[in-house]
Amino acid sequence: MLFGSFLNVVGYRLIKDLSIVRPRSFCPHCKTTLAWYDLIPVFSWLILRGSCRTCKQPISSLYPLIELLTACSFTALVALVDPQYWVGYSIFFTALLIIIRTDAETMLISRFTTLALIPVAYILSYWHLLPLTILQSFLGSIFGFTILWSIARLFYLWKNKQGMGEGDFDLLALIGAFTGITGAWVALFIGSILGSCLGIYLLWRGSKVENTQIAFGPWLCLGALAYCLYLHKLSLFSF
Repeated sequence: MLFGSFLNVVGYRLIKDLSIVRPRSFCPHCKTTLAWYDLIPVFSWLILRGSCRTCKQPISSLYPLIELLTACSFTALVALVDPQYWVGYSIFFTALLIIIRTDAETMLISRFTTLALIPVAYILSYWHLLPLTILQSFLGSIFGFTILWSIARLFYLWKNKQGMGEGDFDLLALIGAFTGITGAWVALFIGSILGSCLGIYLLWRGSKVENTQIAFGPWLCLGALAYCLYLHKLSLFSF
């Protein structure tokens, strides 16, 4: 959870173009520097009832969510995945968790967490720190980018408007680089189902989904996490 708290900081400051090191953690509303007892993962947010101690403005629930998701993801990594791949997947999981944070809050994905890490995936696969060859990693990144680009292009030709951000192309390319074509396909499949469920929920709530922007990146990330932790063991998805 402490590492998840750090990832919250990294995600927020990447999008805001701030230094990751300085200044100390502060309230995003009143800019007051936070005391150590207001920075205890999850518990401080619960004790303060999701608001700043000083200005009483609400603090996003994404903070405890990312902290809990980080704890669960890395615990599952140690429990379910071969230790040979811990380093490679730790880098991958870190990027995914930061992307979930930034895309869910601002619908922005920094290329420092996507394109910049694709060559790292190639190197890790070459050193056998990922469960795929460097060729599979390369083809996975090409497949991930191309399939979403193609879908977005077809949607634009049909509706004459953009239906997906370029950051999603980069993200699925990253997922493909770390998991291969199969992982990119499974992440897209799971992400589409989860995104559709959200759309159905919004319809049920009476929202006009056609005019509502939904961040797709977090669902792709959850699909990638599920694949890395469990689904890659199922022969159903091995092709």
